[in-house]
Amino acid sequence: MAEDILKDQLDYYRARAREYDRTVDPAPDEKNLPQVETELALIREALRSLPPCKEALELACGTGIWTQDLLKVAEEVTALDGAPEMLDVARTKLGGSARVRYECIDLFTWQPGRPYDLVFFAFWLSHVPLERLGRFLEKVTRATRVGGRLFIVDEPANGKRLSGPTSPESTQTRQLEDGRSFQIIKAYYDPAAIQRNLARRGFGEFQTFSGDYFFYICATKRE
Repeated sequence: MAEDILKDQLDYYRARAREYDRTVDPAPDEKNLPQVETELALIREALRSLPPCKEALELACGTGIWTQDLLKVAEEVTALDGAPEMLDVARTKLGGSARVRYECIDLFTWQPGRPYDLVFFAFWLSHVPLERLGRFLEKVTRATRVGGRLFIVDEPANGKRLSGPTSPESTQTRQLEDGRSFQIIKAYYDPAAIQRNLARRGFGEFQTFSGDYFFYICATKRE
């Protein structure tokens, strides 16, 4: 069942690529909430305030929304995503920047080939099933060089769940503009639990924020 949902999840994001930027805003009854924009601005400022680095790795880059921010911090960005359609949109959006290298790869089978100065992913952790969380964070740890940083953005378990309710199995049904429906994983994780997990893997010097809608965790990989 998990494999079927993960396939459906990838199919969903492949099909949604062309409408993603148009539909990524909060629901109409919430999109004008100042707090949503305030929290996102706070997170973007924290990311842009990181010390400059040479190489960043972005997991699940999607249409390049956050890649633009990473380019303000890193000289080069390697952007990974499982949906080639998403990568096509990102390339167009970023004007084919030579500073970004795109790779289409399934993040559940991905293995890091080398460590990076900064590893970043936004709103991807919640698409990782609980039974795969440990393996995923282990790969993220290997992808972060000693002294490098990890930066995670997502929605907190105890927040207002802007992306909507999830089932007891941590799944959601998502619908596209053309009416097609897909099942995806949507697991709202506790930021404090993720921080403890990362600390056990050798991360420290945590900088964190947990709001009503979003959280971020920034950590440095120690010796």
